[in-house]
This record gives sequence, structure tokens and C-alpha cells, in this order.
Amino acid sequence: MCVIVLTPSLNKSFKFESQWPYNNSQIYILQSLIEDLTGDKNYSFEEKTDNYIFKTTVNYPNNSELVKQKIYLDKKLNLKKVEVLNRDNQAQMTMKFDKIDLKTDFEDNYFNLDANMKVSQTDEMTTVSKIDDSVYPMYLPENTYLEKEDKVTKEDGERVIMTFSGDNPFMIIQETISVTDDYTTIPVSGEPTLLPDAIGAMADGELSWINNGVEYYIVSSKLKDDELVDVAKSIGVASVIKQK
Repeated sequence: MCVIVLTPSLNKSFKFESQWPYNNSQIYILQSLIEDLTGDKNYSFEEKTDNYIFKTTVNYPNNSELVKQKIYLDKKLNLKKVEVLNRDNQAQMTMKFDKIDLKTDFEDNYFNLDANMKVSQTDEMTTVSKIDDSVYPMYLPENTYLEKEDKVTKEDGERVIMTFSGDNPFMIIQETISVTDDYTTIPVSGEPTLLPDAIGAMADGELSWINNGVEYYIVSSKLKDDELVDVAKSIGVASVIKQK
């Protein structure tokens, strides 16, 4: 199956060969919710005054904190809300449904790649030629520290390389990218991974994504996929102390 992520601000799209929509729980896809419900032999059911509530397990491979979901139906069996819960039964994601049209007709070009790129594009493209302030993770694995940081000048921008050492070593690379004049589709190896502000690519101990004209890579032979995601989600502008 082909999954394409559009990035109109860079005049690019990224093409994954992946079963991602079917191999992960998806809070916004009806088929995924049905599969979670039918695939969990130990789901629970509760009837309230105004609705029915099903509780099932979920499958978010890159976020081990998400373990269950509550699916709310009204008394006419219309889907009204889904909550994804952590281990402490706290809602981490919530989606509400006001109306679901199961008989919608789509125009012939509704899923056409070129048409969607043109509709999504804005006049102002995201371009960054210089990294003025390095972006640091606010979360570090236990007994891990920033050992060194190097900035390298590229022909068309800059690259910052941060090396983290200790019990759980990894490397973060930030580099500027440019907008292409011609629309480009880039094949990507790995699986799409949802991040707070982007969709990343996860493959072989590496997580990469693009945000605000900068491409990020986190590489480690030690960290698990969900740990790479934890680091990526924590990236902000807070300072990290270099220490041993």
C-alpha cells in the first residue's frame, strides 16, 4: 500500500510503502475502531443514561503509554466520541464526532495528488538558510548527557550535530532544507510516525521529520522506537547542560 504525506510548504511529497493505516490504531478511522473492538476479546461494555461505552485495548507501536480507548455511542448507535487513555486511565487524545456521512460522494480528483498540492500550497514557502538557535530535547533517557555540539556549513545552509553519550547514547542532526522549484515526490523507507507537529519516518534506529524548514534526524543503536519518539516529542528550546 502507498501512503503519501504532502508538504506543500516545501513543494514536496513523501511516499511510503506501508500498511500503516491498517497496522496501527487510528482514532479518526472507523475501520480501525471496528477492528480494535472486534479484535479485543476482553473488551468491556457499559451502559449509561445517554450512551453506551466500549473500552478496548489499542495498538500504538511507537507510544507504549497509550494502552486503551473508550468508544462512546449514543442510544441510536451513532459514534459520538473516542478517548485514548494512558496507563493511569487519563485521556491523552480525544476526538468528537458531530456528524458522520457514510454516503458521501467524492469528486473524481478528490484524491488526486497534484490537485491537493495546489489547493494546499500558499504563496509563502518555508525557507531557512541558517540555524540561529539549536533546538534541544527537554527529555533525555536515564544517565544520558549532551557531550558535544558541532555546526557545519553546507553549500545551501547549515547542519548542527549533537552527540549524546552515557548509558543510552544517540545523535540528533538538524539541517536546513530548501524549497524546490519543481514539485518533487521523494520515496521514503520506514514507517510513518505521528509527532505533535509533523509526520516522521521511522526506520532502523532512525527517526526523521521536517518542521519549520528544518529537517531533524535522531539516530541510535541503543534506543527503542518509542524512546526515539519520546525524545522527538520533547524537542524544544530549553537548555541542556553539558556534563559528565
